[in-house]
Amino acid sequence: MKKRYLMMVALLGALPIAKAQDTFINDRITATDDLNGTARYVGMGGALGALGADLSVISSNPAGIGLYRKCDVALTFGVVAPQKSNGWNTNDTRTYGEKLARASFDQMGLVWSLKTDGKLNFVNFAFNYQKKANYNQGFYADNMNLGGLSQLDQIAEMVTDNFVSDYNLAGLVKTPDLNDATLDNYYLTKDANNVYRNTYSSVENAFNRHQSGYMGAFDFNVAFNVSDRFYTGATLGFDHAHYNAWSEYGEWASDGGLNHSLYNETEIRGYGVNAKLGFIVRPIEENPFRIGLTVETPTWYRLDNETFYHLDKGQNVTNYIEYTVRTPWKARVSLGATVDKVLAWGVEYEYANMAKTSMGYPKWADDGYHRSFASDKDLFMNEHTRNTLRGQHTIKAGVEVKPIDKLAVRFGYNFISKRYKDNVSFDQYKLADGNGSGNFYSDAMDYATSTDYMSLGAANIATFGLGFNHKRFYADLTYKYRAQKADFYAFDTNFTTSGSQFANDNPALADMTIQPVSVPLNRHQILLSLGFKF
Repeated sequence: MKKRYLMMVALLGALPIAKAQDTFINDRITATDDLNGTARYVGMGGALGALGADLSVISSNPAGIGLYRKCDVALTFGVVAPQKSNGWNTNDTRTYGEKLARASFDQMGLVWSLKTDGKLNFVNFAFNYQKKANYNQGFYADNMNLGGLSQLDQIAEMVTDNFVSDYNLAGLVKTPDLNDATLDNYYLTKDANNVYRNTYSSVENAFNRHQSGYMGAFDFNVAFNVSDRFYTGATLGFDHAHYNAWSEYGEWASDGGLNHSLYNETEIRGYGVNAKLGFIVRPIEENPFRIGLTVETPTWYRLDNETFYHLDKGQNVTNYIEYTVRTPWKARVSLGATVDKVLAWGVEYEYANMAKTSMGYPKWADDGYHRSFASDKDLFMNEHTRNTLRGQHTIKAGVEVKPIDKLAVRFGYNFISKRYKDNVSFDQYKLADGNGSGNFYSDAMDYATSTDYMSLGAANIATFGLGFNHKRFYADLTYKYRAQKADFYAFDTNFTTSGSQFANDNPALADMTIQPVSVPLNRHQILLSLGFKF
């Protein structure tokens, strides 16, 4: 704890900062695999794609709105308490945490149901605001097994090959100007061959990040009920992202002295648009069993990242960049049924190939003053994304039991598979030079202000809920627990590969790697929905 306080003292003069976009940040901002919505929807694990008749199915299966026979208005709020997690990488792994409870407004919506004549029984219109992701999280990751490696070794590699800009971390480390070989730089030295080397040997580091904000969605829907056996619907969604984070990083020598520290603070804002088309069919006329299918288009995001960063002995730097992210297509299939108005059950499967996530930059309009809606793809960062992410499978299951007419008891479960490949890396040197080809590179590296990255593991979500209804009024209460771990890396160690300049200078450290720190990212949440049907 003392070392953390020392690091904070060293950073008191720092200005707010943010880091540029990359595969890991894009995933952190646009991932919507959490379970959110009305308390009933969450209480049944979100497995309502075939059952319908809930405002939150507007985003999972638009056809579910077609099962409404009355108008409905509802709002949901509650408390979210992510675990503030500490992880150490010594000879073992130890963790502890404290709760960071925060109030959350999660949903507000309306369904307007219109009875019609003929085979088209109902035409329903709906609007719903729903929180798709809650970014509130904090964690520490302390690694006591650096073995002499440093974040600055990775940066020295980039400075040597002149992958330096006025807005990235390599440019900040190079200050003061190292063109003068006699100049004593704070971080790096330069030899007669213009090779830059780190001046520090670190044995321990510590990283601390706190983030907040949310991804919200405004969904507009129309749905149809045909003969009470076939239902279809479409939803047009508008997302908005509001993300803030700050982080501290420090490295220590064997004598306990602080080698260097870096402070970052991130602000990302933006919006996105998507569409969903859904179907539900009751194949047997006298049987309540239903099958649902949904196809969701990619979400096209346009985001702004404002960046400030500070090294303990360096200067404050500000940058700003606009960029785009396109998420992959998603497909869902669901099954569900009711039994004598006493029991309802549902299961759902979703697939999305996360490796298809794409990043780019808005083009300038013909007038040269405004950005157009078209974008230039970041080819090499997208290649990195394909090498880092893979297909994600989500399984949802839920059941609702009504022991008496006015009371419902609900249980839900989600399994969300790991979307990161094994042994992922974030070699900024390769991203900066086009993997050695020199043909193209990622423009994002001109704005990179940090080196950390995190590989998320599979997630499990368990829910329990209660529902009460009296005449037209209803109230639902749900508890949700999400369990997930991640492997955290403060920096990539590809610079140690045999044959590299670093390996030639430090043969004893050739091919050395650093084991990740395992960090728990568990979350507790309580939701309360109040609604009225008329």
